[in-house]
Amino acid sequence: MATLAQRRRRPAKRVPRGFTVVELLVAIFIIGVLIALLLPAIQMAREAARRVQCQNDLRQWGLALDEHVLARSKYPPGYRITSPTGTCIAVLLPFVEQEPLNYDASADWDDARNRTAVATRLALLVCPSAPSQNRSDLSRPGMPLAAGDYAPTHGVNSGYCQRAGWPLYSPPDENGILTYLGCRPADVTDGLSQTITLVEDAGRPELWRMGRHIAGLAGNPGWADPMYEIALDGSDTLITGAGQGFGPCVMNCTNDNEAYSFHPRGANLLFADGAVRFISEHISNRTFAAFSTRAGGDAVDLGN
Repeated sequence: MATLAQRRRRPAKRVPRGFTVVELLVAIFIIGVLIALLLPAIQMAREAARRVQCQNDLRQWGLALDEHVLARSKYPPGYRITSPTGTCIAVLLPFVEQEPLNYDASADWDDARNRTAVATRLALLVCPSAPSQNRSDLSRPGMPLAAGDYAPTHGVNSGYCQRAGWPLYSPPDENGILTYLGCRPADVTDGLSQTITLVEDAGRPELWRMGRHIAGLAGNPGWADPMYEIALDGSDTLITGAGQGFGPCVMNCTNDNEAYSFHPRGANLLFADGAVRFISEHISNRTFAAFSTRAGGDAVDLGN
């Protein structure tokens, strides 16, 4: 047994000391700074993943267009206003494994046989960066229309050329690939890698201008509606301006039937060769017009 002297020589047990208020505040401050530094990086990583998903969606539609060309030797009409009315999206459904929708392409898009199909959200047509994922056009009583974010384009409207002071394209309208008639690959003399088929026009029917959600509606978001397609009309750069058709801006100024995305600094475009390219929102109207037309003789050097 330890003697009394030995017991006295043993060091006393230390009592654990807690944090002082100052130390706790410093720790909280450091954690807050670290979170503030990490959040933008996390948000950027999430947006990068969403942008990749958007690009993959567009590639699937590009493959569907290629399969349609292989099967029928031409592109589908971008839209039809004569019976059977509809869009190229509806025509391409069998090529993206959407037969279970039972969309009847031999009937008009708003025929009773198609009402269930046109109200169905297509995940492959909705950009994950769009702020709302389940949007519908409710302008037709009793017939909700599921919205899409990737729209076919039929080219540059003659009115835009006139406002810009350009010579008219030939033909003046319907000068893209996905026109109301459709076209053959051989008709795309500007080159398949130089001409777009689908563009992002995200967020409809919510109206967005210059990154802000404002009062009003952006028209014709339903993926089966013949008016779903878009053409270059341009826009002003004002939140409360006239919008579509009243300015030189061609991307990310309004989603009212113009190219618009929720990706920072640009939008994804699907080209006729199947490539998806992220194009800067600062693209010139001349270059965007060259991308939109199939035989304008205004090819763009994509290597720049």
